[in-house]
Amino acid sequence: MSNAPGPDDSENERFARVGRRLSWLRQLPLERPTDLTRERAANRTRAYLYGNILVLAALASLTTHDVESGHGAILVIGTGVSTLIAHLLADIFSHRIRGHVDDGSRPGLRDEIRDALPIASSASFPAFMLAIGWLGWVAPFPVLLASMIVILFRFLMLGGMVGYLTGERSSWNSVLAGVGLAVAGVAVVGIKLLLTH
Repeated sequence: MSNAPGPDDSENERFARVGRRLSWLRQLPLERPTDLTRERAANRTRAYLYGNILVLAALASLTTHDVESGHGAILVIGTGVSTLIAHLLADIFSHRIRGHVDDGSRPGLRDEIRDALPIASSASFPAFMLAIGWLGWVAPFPVLLASMIVILFRFLMLGGMVGYLTGERSSWNSVLAGVGLAVAGVAVVGIKLLLTH
């Protein structure tokens, strides 16, 4: 008997069939870190958004010549590193202002660095791709486009990321925010492509 959906299959049956085929995804070891407070989850979400927004802005400013010259990879790495440092400094000083210095509620430097890592992850793949373009292994335009698509995908994953960090089901607000950011990102990328190519 064929698994192809027939004309009499209901939409729910089709979704159930797809769900069964993708059930292995539920077995992935994606457990929320047990030491993560809501404040630290919010901090990681902020870092995720900052990193993606600023890296997409850096990518949107690049041309194929920037990829060929290596300037693109350097710009994305510089954007990631400077955003990471700025985020760390802002968090460290904001805890001082809140008065969390002596009461033990302030995360340590190690935790602050871990909470800022989504910024580094935002820049890592695009920088790697741009370096490949600089070396000439792949043409510059597909490299630049692939880097932008990865960031747009990360925007779409915002709801899932928030759900993972909070240990709760993603709210529609966070899902829609991710979709809205992705749409805005597509508009930015589209305008950039129209103006520069």
